[in-house]
Amino acid sequence: MACLNDEGQIIIILALIISILLAGLSLVYTQNLIAGSESGASQLSFPKNEIRDLKTLATEKLKEYATSRENFLNYAEQMNKQVEELYASHGSYANIEVIDVKTSTGGTITSYTVKIVFSNTEVEYEDTQTVVV
Repeated sequence: MACLNDEGQIIIILALIISILLAGLSLVYTQNLIAGSESGASQLSFPKNEIRDLKTLATEKLKEYATSRENFLNYAEQMNKQVEELYASHGSYANIEVIDVKTSTGGTITSYTVKIVFSNTEVEYEDTQTVVV
């Protein structure tokens, strides 16, 4: 009986190992592409402008009406209703709530504390700020 030549079998096994390695590397590369596009999309959908608008309303616009306590709280409540309705029409929740109002001995408002809440399907944001008038 002649000696068997197994050089062809080694070549086939090495080709099979190399093809499995290439398939695994392409799978890892595909996963990296998907993860990169998902993180890019989540950064684009972050509602930073909506949160910035709420902060502007709570700190600058409310400050303009900080004359007397009753008028200020009434205006803050009316503005909060409008903000809730506006953001609800876009599928998110927003709330600007005046928590504390400090007045001077003359009855003028010196500072107020406001709680800002924003929530949508991807982000939940809550902040409390004290604004000095």
